[in-house]
Amino acid sequence: MRFPKEQLKKLGILILNFVLLYGLLRLIIALAERTGMLWIYYAGTILYGAAVVGLFIAFFVLNGFTLNRVEFLPEDLPDRWSEERKAEYLARLPGNRAKAKRLLYVLLPLVITMLISYIELSFFK
Repeated sequence: MRFPKEQLKKLGILILNFVLLYGLLRLIIALAERTGMLWIYYAGTILYGAAVVGLFIAFFVLNGFTLNRVEFLPEDLPDRWSEERKAEYLARLPGNRAKAKRLLYVLLPLVITMLISYIELSFFK
């Protein structure tokens, strides 16, 4: 199975982001263990969790308050909006969705990192 160059680039970015984020979390955990200061671990995991929540909210908002790719029609928008506001929103939506798609390059590795950390903590320690 051959991947086009663009898909390999996207996969490479996802893997690199995962390695960086997971490595940073492991560094935080190792630092907390070596110094005996548990607050470093708690602060690090809280920051990671806050980043997941913040990035998810940003993705959700930028993606048009939905998790799918369904295109909106003017009839789908609130009735209290003027036609001008609806047209402006629909014109901005593709650009916002492109930004939301780029957020996934950080959000997905971050979620996987937190999931692996949870599995390690729950089942192996």
